[in-house]
Amino acid sequence: MVEYRVRSVSLLNLVSDIRSGRLIPDAYFQRNLVWRDVHKKDFIRTILLGFPFPQIFISKGKVDVETMSTVSCIVDGQQRSNAIVTFIADELDVDGKRYSDLPESQKSEFLKYEIAVIELDLENDDPKVQEIFQRINRTSNSLTSIEKLASEYSTSDFMLVAKFLSDHISLDRREEDDFREDPNIPEEFFVWANSKNIKSFPKIVNEKGVFNSYEIARKTNLMHVLNIMSAVLGGFSNRNEKSIQHLDDYSASFNERDYLVDVMEQAAEFLLKLGFRGKSYWLNKANFFSLIVALVSLQQRGLVLDVSKVKALLDKFERNLPDDYKLAATEAVNSTRARQLRNKYLQELLIEGAA
Repeated sequence: MVEYRVRSVSLLNLVSDIRSGRLIPDAYFQRNLVWRDVHKKDFIRTILLGFPFPQIFISKGKVDVETMSTVSCIVDGQQRSNAIVTFIADELDVDGKRYSDLPESQKSEFLKYEIAVIELDLENDDPKVQEIFQRINRTSNSLTSIEKLASEYSTSDFMLVAKFLSDHISLDRREEDDFREDPNIPEEFFVWANSKNIKSFPKIVNEKGVFNSYEIARKTNLMHVLNIMSAVLGGFSNRNEKSIQHLDDYSASFNERDYLVDVMEQAAEFLLKLGFRGKSYWLNKANFFSLIVALVSLQQRGLVLDVSKVKALLDKFERNLPDDYKLAATEAVNSTRARQLRNKYLQELLIEGAA
């Protein structure tokens, strides 16, 4: 049985602990920050009105006997704590007022607000912490499928490669007691990832408009990358079927990771040379998926593609889209049949663009 205690903490002390590093709000098992300003404002309004909100879960962490201190992690309550810190930093206004605009008496009441906390008597790297996080959110609509998968398969080698390609993992050396990356990730993975010069693929995924900032925060791009990896390795499937299978199959080791990362980076380099921008048809999610897979396939067959020829062929194709391709790129885009159809058209087109 996990021991815990229920207590209350003033908002002032919570913010002070976060600022000092005694409380880490964005530990490895957490999702990204996804609350929009409207959610933050509504939450801050709740505090200003003096209304209660659900308790925050915290893992107590290990006692450092030398410094006589602990570093704790927020298990559930990251979005709420971020809204509080953002408001106090004057980065958010509520009903036209920022924190600095409040009268002294209201600031005092805000800082004295008592937050209900459940403190788990667990060290931050205890597997039970991640399991508790998953169970708290299991029946909630707040977590998307990929956010749940990212947590459940956090140390699967296949998931780690996808996080690396989509820039969802920090490769900086981890400091002691810094739980922003999963302490259970093998050090060997960081050594390997830092040895790879991968720039083009993360750039397309995160900077070229395929995914907006909210989708990136919700890890939508991570799910897409998992599906591209699965298609490159084993062909097409419906939705996320093969990705979930590969997360299990390659949980302990993924021997093809060098091959996969290299060919996807090579395909991304070519795609960037085509110069598509912003809302380009070829940078919607379905076409991006199919172009990368087709490019990998043809490049592995030894075809050398001419950038200008391919660009002209894609522009021409876009102006006269076949009805079945148009449908396959807009509806049921995750089905095996739609993916196969798009691939057939694009492979034929790209072969014409060989140098």
